[in-house]
Amino acid sequence: MEVDKETAAMEAWNKRTVPTVMKIVCTRISQRDLTSLLLVSPWIHENLISHPSLWQVLDFHEMDKAGDRLVAALSLSRYQNLKHLILEFARDIEDKHLEIVKNMCRNSVGNLEVLNLNGCQKISDAGIDFITYNCPKLKDFSIYWNVRVSDLGIKNLVKNCKLITNLNLSGCKNVSDESLKLIAKNYQVLLSLNITRCTKLTDGGLRMIMLNCSSLQSLNLYALSSFTDVAYKKISLLIHLQFLDLCGAQNLSDEGLSCIANCKSLISLNLTWCVRITDQGVISIAQGCTFLEFLSLFGIVGVTDKSLEALSRCCSNTITTLDVNGCIGIKRRSREELICLFPKLKCFKVHS
Repeated sequence: MEVDKETAAMEAWNKRTVPTVMKIVCTRISQRDLTSLLLVSPWIHENLISHPSLWQVLDFHEMDKAGDRLVAALSLSRYQNLKHLILEFARDIEDKHLEIVKNMCRNSVGNLEVLNLNGCQKISDAGIDFITYNCPKLKDFSIYWNVRVSDLGIKNLVKNCKLITNLNLSGCKNVSDESLKLIAKNYQVLLSLNITRCTKLTDGGLRMIMLNCSSLQSLNLYALSSFTDVAYKKISLLIHLQFLDLCGAQNLSDEGLSCIANCKSLISLNLTWCVRITDQGVISIAQGCTFLEFLSLFGIVGVTDKSLEALSRCCSNTITTLDVNGCIGIKRRSREELICLFPKLKCFKVHS
């Protein structure tokens, strides 16, 4: 009788407690280690497979033979509820692998929400079509540093995926205003856009984004020197904007920056090497963007202590990162002087 009670208690413990413990442990280890655990014993294999939430991420970051690995993994039943696919800088992945996914693994990517193809330089416009064809729920798409992708790739994306809210095209130098028009027309609830170093873009394309994507919270225009105030002034329409990177915006004037000051929700603003900016523009930002936590004025010689005084009056309780290195017009640049003006300051250098 005692033995039966102990056996029953052990079985109950195995059913209720062990799976919970396994789930907690397995969410803290890497995907590779999780897969290795499947081989330890049939019991562990059964318990791990019984938790679909453990198999919602496939991460082949920087792995060799990523294309073959991807096809093999998606043929397994445990990855039928995949939500995150990370192929960042993965090697040996080409359009042909993504075509196999389209034709033979369509059920595996039907719930995909995040797709990271950063640095996958062998993937072309056709590859984007293949991998997104069966991904109607995709929300986050990133294809940083791909010079093969063109407007056709973006056309394929908007055709297949209607729910995109986060889009990273950084370094896609063959993307033009046509892509921005497609994005503006199809993704009006876009929250984040990164078009760093997309050198074919002009004011016209960027204005389309400002006029149609009013929900944007993050906009990265790093190293895009061709834009002018014609586009910059329209940033004022983005009333929900929190993150704005304008590093290298050589044509941004005080007038344009004064319009950007209407983005009252700004938390992070990068004005590194915005060489035309003076105290007038920075004072406008200080008065308008009183929630600023991050501000870089690196390399701007036209700003003086007047800018710091205005920022201290309006943002002293929020700024934690402030880079004024290279601002030769600012005399109060020592760590001690800056802390007196901004008591919550923790970071004094953003650029090396």
